[in-house]
Amino acid sequence: MNYLNSPSGRIAYIKAGAGQPIVLVHGLGSSVLDWQQQIDYLSQFYQVYALDLPGHGLSDKLKGPIQMSDFADDVANFIAAMDIQPCFVIGISMGGMITLQLLTQSPELVHAAAIINSAPNFDSLQIRLIIMLRIILLRVFGPKLLARTVANNLFTPSQKEYREIASQRIAATDRNSYILSLKAIFGWSVLDALKTVDKKLLVITGDRDYTPVSHKQEYVAKLNNAHLEIVRDSGHATPIDQPGRLNTLLHEFIASNLPAVAQSS
Repeated sequence: MNYLNSPSGRIAYIKAGAGQPIVLVHGLGSSVLDWQQQIDYLSQFYQVYALDLPGHGLSDKLKGPIQMSDFADDVANFIAAMDIQPCFVIGISMGGMITLQLLTQSPELVHAAAIINSAPNFDSLQIRLIIMLRIILLRVFGPKLLARTVANNLFTPSQKEYREIASQRIAATDRNSYILSLKAIFGWSVLDALKTVDKKLLVITGDRDYTPVSHKQEYVAKLNNAHLEIVRDSGHATPIDQPGRLNTLLHEFIASNLPAVAQSS
């Protein structure tokens, strides 16, 4: 594991491979560990960076309230510090939100992007209720019950091993950092701002994700250069439950959108 001192604190990250730079951004209550199968595969072709967001994994805990724009600034600072702009950015769930936020506020750092099981707006009543429920579960019953509840929603009963691993990782996340990160999602939206961004965007969804495929189809139709791919027999944790299919989609997307300099080298 490598470390970078940033304005928000120490950031832990992994670097593997060589070539076109790619940055992987994990989801809420997660870490670089959830990307291991993508790191192993994509680093055969590209230079892969995966960072622990502030408040997650081995990075420093959050010090106070945070917004999605602050998370995007952290990723922007990381990209600038690594001197890898413009790069491909890939995010899942909250990491996908951060990726879209980055596209709207620092598009010059991003060559193209992919998001997995995410969306540009989480301001519905249903999402607000889910966030409030998670905060209540965490504050009243503690991280272990919340972790088990979330993990049970991520994987089917037959995926017991995945459930146990996810539960352990979520429970290990700092409680205050988790709550602050949840609050950053509350009412967040960049849908209107994203309509003016002209960057290639791959939207990937599991057919059993929390938010229905129809929701992704609806917002993809409103965006420039966005394309939707559906991964069959996959829930919210597509990098874990369908790594082969996801890796193929990401590799094909990156290979077909390489900068001209990278293609000729």
